[in-house]
Amino acid sequence: MENLPRRVVLIGPSGSGKSEVAGRLAAALGYRAIDTDAMVEDRAGMPVFEFFARFGEPAFRAIETEMLREACSSSGTVIATGGGIVLKPENWTAFRPESAVIALTAAPETLASRIERQLCEGRTQAVRPLLAGDPVARLRQLVALRGPLYAQADCVVETDDLSADEVQESVLRYLRQQAGSGTIPRYSLPTAIERSDIYIGHGISTEAARLARRRWPRAQRVWLVTDENVMPHWGRSIGQVFEVGGFSVNQLIVPAGESSKSFERVEHLCGEMTSGGVTRRDLVVALGGGVVGDLAGFVASVCLRGLSLIQMPTSLLAMVDSSVGGKTAINTGAGKNQVGAFYQPGLVLIDPNFLHTLPAEELESGMAEVIKHSVIQPTTPLGGSSLAHLLESLPSLRSIPAETLTEALSLNVGIKYSVVLADERESGLRMILNFGHTAGQAIEADGYRYRHGEAVALGMLVASRIALHLERVDGRWVERLEQLLSAAGLPTRFEGKAASVLDLMSHDKKNIDGSLHWILPAPDGGVESVTGVDTDMVRLALLDVGAA
Repeated sequence: MENLPRRVVLIGPSGSGKSEVAGRLAAALGYRAIDTDAMVEDRAGMPVFEFFARFGEPAFRAIETEMLREACSSSGTVIATGGGIVLKPENWTAFRPESAVIALTAAPETLASRIERQLCEGRTQAVRPLLAGDPVARLRQLVALRGPLYAQADCVVETDDLSADEVQESVLRYLRQQAGSGTIPRYSLPTAIERSDIYIGHGISTEAARLARRRWPRAQRVWLVTDENVMPHWGRSIGQVFEVGGFSVNQLIVPAGESSKSFERVEHLCGEMTSGGVTRRDLVVALGGGVVGDLAGFVASVCLRGLSLIQMPTSLLAMVDSSVGGKTAINTGAGKNQVGAFYQPGLVLIDPNFLHTLPAEELESGMAEVIKHSVIQPTTPLGGSSLAHLLESLPSLRSIPAETLTEALSLNVGIKYSVVLADERESGLRMILNFGHTAGQAIEADGYRYRHGEAVALGMLVASRIALHLERVDGRWVERLEQLLSAAGLPTRFEGKAASVLDLMSHDKKNIDGSLHWILPAPDGGVESVTGVDTDMVRLALLDVGAA
């Protein structure tokens, strides 16, 4: 089969048949079968039940997580996991990227009967310390506790009346159906509040209700936030997707543009929701570009002290940047994004089909973040320069060929994912994502004459000019960046006043102890955080890009 996931991970309770099915499935796929319990026993030099007795469950969970990471470090594998591996959010991240997570389940009575049969056959792996006493009663408790987590798998197979061959065929049938469809999460971000599963694929938006139901089984209502530009194109159809999926839908339409990112709009939306009887089980869906994503995300973070959130970005900029990572914000009179919260969406559904109705200027605006990621990639945990090579190979950046669009989106999301995974709260590494934003956000806030991406493009040029004056890069580096931005249809000359931009930068949230943190190109590739850049040098850089 083509377009198979890199690995298949089997989760589920003891007795569900994970180890046996893993072997059969691996043989059918030409993959290698791995059992995390067997890995633990090899590493510890003793059976799992003995390890439990000597060191306790916390120590077992720790070594189990270590073995899972090791198992997931290679492709072409089918991994059978322990029943409790789903309890730790970081294990879900280890499953990804590009893995199919399959849950095998059965009734507690069926599970207990299978475990008893395995014990009679002398299989020590069937000895389960957590099932001591009354196995059926304990299995009922464990299934009740872990069942909602098993339900979050990409596919759930009830195995009560199925042979191992029939279970294998069910999984193979699912993999055939889903291959290349994008309905397996590409990435998963674990956080203390919410695991963020990121899906990328043409048509993934039509799966929104099914994925939401799988993630939040008790949810009944959706608050769909969109703007006046997106509503005519996608608001009705996405609303119908949720309605057909069994949700009631309340649509909240806001004016398009930065003016909607305000306290007044937040108060209005929260008021609409509370007067409409919003509950903690409801879902907020952000259907739109960066403004809608920021606004709806912030509303979700504060309404009833937190509602589950789905990001469905409709612009290129939002797809490659703002929908991923959990940053939400609104604007104040002092500047852009001055009030906000880190609040992870449970689901991010990136559907390239949305781009068909995106105005050309918005597509060009989004290319600024794509180019930004190509510059910072060598500094990220992902490393390399694959995105830069992709951009350089394209005949035109104004319209990415359809066959490479999903690849470009996946590369961009992967770059940001790797950074956020290492530093969710922007305490260190995540600051490199601000390349172009220190000056760019001030340029944008200076009358909002430039779109966000256009302002970031100009901000990158300002940063590159500062780096040139500091002899961190040479003129050819700056010229290459200008050529990339121009090829994407982005501005390379700023029509504004340096004094206004400098004043706005003095209020920037990146201003720490009176000193701005600049992300500048590094001499050996990638970027670095630099402080202490003289104001006169910043003014000179602004003049270099056309400021008056």
